[in-house]
Amino acid sequence: MQILSGELIEIKGEMTLLSVLRLASADMEVIREGVQHKRDSMPQLFANSPLVVDCSQLGDTCAALDMTVLREVILALGFIPIGIRNITDTCVEQAIQAGWAVLRAGRATGAPTRIIEPLVEGESKQAEPLMNSVKVVDRPLRSGQQVYFPEGSLVILQHTSAGSEILAGGSVHVYGSLRGRVLAGIGGDTSARIFCQKLEAELVAIAGHYRLLDDIDTDLKGSPAMVWLEGEKLRIAPMF
Repeated sequence: MQILSGELIEIKGEMTLLSVLRLASADMEVIREGVQHKRDSMPQLFANSPLVVDCSQLGDTCAALDMTVLREVILALGFIPIGIRNITDTCVEQAIQAGWAVLRAGRATGAPTRIIEPLVEGESKQAEPLMNSVKVVDRPLRSGQQVYFPEGSLVILQHTSAGSEILAGGSVHVYGSLRGRVLAGIGGDTSARIFCQKLEAELVAIAGHYRLLDDIDTDLKGSPAMVWLEGEKLRIAPMF
């Protein structure tokens, strides 16, 4: 029986979580330091993360951006550069020669994104106060979807799927199976907790302290559980 090679190959569109690097400066050292700081604040989240570079804030100063070095810096920091967008027409050829895919203006795909914004030179980042608010999500969270709520706690009324992502400034409550990655206290709130009816997450994190569930010695996988931070260690206990 003859099998055509085309029958063994399938190409289709798929949603995945993307990180978007918004540049406000063409200074490569500012970019390097800013991206490294962001990566180091959440290393498990950004490890081998696909990255789109957005130059909409640069305007004509995009011409001063060394596209080749930019790509090398991003790779060296552990990201996977997949494209660049919102560059001026005069910069397109330079980007292509440096190995960049030039994307159309706006969002590169329909996928949810994380925004990375390195500080411009001389700017200082002020910690924003955590608002005592709650966001309720009443739908399942599917693979490739993200819920991001830095202002307070998140309540998910249904299950979350493998490949999904939850990020909250406060605690996270999931009234169903918790799969995917969940990060509570992303602004540094060490009192934040994670609650779920069925613990099956790939990664749990509180205030920058990360653990892969496969690396945690616990018999609570698949059971109702609570995760909290005790000193520098994540603890897991039964909910009931």
